[in-house]
Amino acid sequence: MPAYLIIEAYIRDPKRFADYARATPAVVARHGGQYLVMGGEQTRLEGEPTPARTVISCWPDRAAALAFWHSPEYAAIKPLREGTGDFRVLLADGVHTQALTEPATEGNAP
Repeated sequence: MPAYLIIEAYIRDPKRFADYARATPAVVARHGGQYLVMGGEQTRLEGEPTPARTVISCWPDRAAALAFWHSPEYAAIKPLREGTGDFRVLLADGVHTQALTEPATEGNAP
């Protein structure tokens, strides 16, 4: 089942953050991740306004996302973002859907 890293980034020092932003995509790709949301326009539809930018990456599974997050390669570039802003990072599992033709039983009901 796919997994997603969802990041809310409150960037206070874009100039220093740029080094991290340039280095990270290649490491994400080498570990099997793919960006779904990065940059672009964001429109608040509900809730309090926030200056945060949202970044969402998709991974083959939770293990792949965690392997990236804890990799020596990412550990080497993560310090580039220190002091550049505040970050909230969430790892979420994707939806595991049951085939429509498979009858639901007590053990596999959604």
